[in-house]
Amino acid sequence: MLKLAYVGGLGMMAGPAATHLNQGGTAKVLRVQDRGTRGGSRDQYRADWKTHGAELVPSLDALVGQGDLDGVVVCAGKNGDDIQIISELTQRLKAVSTKRSFILHLSTVSPDFAEAAFQFCTGQHVDYINYPLTGGPLGAQLGGADPKGMLILASGDEPIYQRLLPMLQRLGHPKYFGPSPSAGAVTKLIGHHMVFNGLNGIATAAAIHADCFNQGKLGGEAQSDYLSFLNGGAGGTRQWEVGLSKGIVHDCWDQGFSIHHAVIDAIYAARLAVAAGLARISIQGMTNMAFVFAYLLKRYPGETLGTHSVVREMIRGQSAALDQFMTEHGAFGADATQVINDCVATMPDHIQASALIDVSVADFESLTH
Repeated sequence: MLKLAYVGGLGMMAGPAATHLNQGGTAKVLRVQDRGTRGGSRDQYRADWKTHGAELVPSLDALVGQGDLDGVVVCAGKNGDDIQIISELTQRLKAVSTKRSFILHLSTVSPDFAEAAFQFCTGQHVDYINYPLTGGPLGAQLGGADPKGMLILASGDEPIYQRLLPMLQRLGHPKYFGPSPSAGAVTKLIGHHMVFNGLNGIATAAAIHADCFNQGKLGGEAQSDYLSFLNGGAGGTRQWEVGLSKGIVHDCWDQGFSIHHAVIDAIYAARLAVAAGLARISIQGMTNMAFVFAYLLKRYPGETLGTHSVVREMIRGQSAALDQFMTEHGAFGADATQVINDCVATMPDHIQASALIDVSVADFESLTH
């Protein structure tokens, strides 16, 4: 049985593991970091972890302990949030472990982060694997016992994957994408191209329906029935069920995939498309969505909004302000890389810091001094 600790175990994606792993036999979580943040589902996850038998500890030092762990699971933030965590954990695990331990990184990070983290950790005799998750909080809650449970996008060292597989199957539905340390990260961003292009399509459909058939307004039974029917056709997307329907049917715009995370993921996905030598049509769709998310951050500072809230800025009466923002900040420039950089520059400072574009081994090493 694996002996583990969790960073981010009180979050929406990792918290349900407390229940899934209670079934026994695959892994025992000894400690979970608890920085004392209140609100949301954290209190419930605290109780769930205590039921599991885990100790809640305030620091990474206490989390790592004195060499009794096989590995640490990290499900925290983006590049800029997690680089310090991975660096410190690596040094602490190296210092106390009598056997080679591992870091299982479940966060969505850029491919260059995954590659650099792998090189850095390997140099410190710690194994690093990045297995991003997809399926949202509901998928995490459903777990591996449900066909709609979250997907776990695994890559890197295959013996480690086989060792973790029984535990992963409790948490969700894992699939191995090969030995590259960044294949899971690449796969997650490929999925984001599908997600965000689907979101743009269904949101555009809703905006046109509002103008042509719904007195220029979003919402109501007639619009819900219309989009539900149309979404059953060839252009259907899950972004209706998991996203836009929350707003159209229930007037709920603060749930779903948070724009604070989505805007960074869209930037990572756009950069991947540039690196892959794709045509501009493939890149532009992603940079457009990143700009819309950045606009929402600017227009609604401090608010929590789901990605489906983009539709409110697309309808007549709101669209001109969005167009002006995108035009003034370079969304339609000739050079795709510059467009991406200009989009990042429009984001709040803390979002830019979280995104941390261009990660190298040197960035990890700089944190060890």
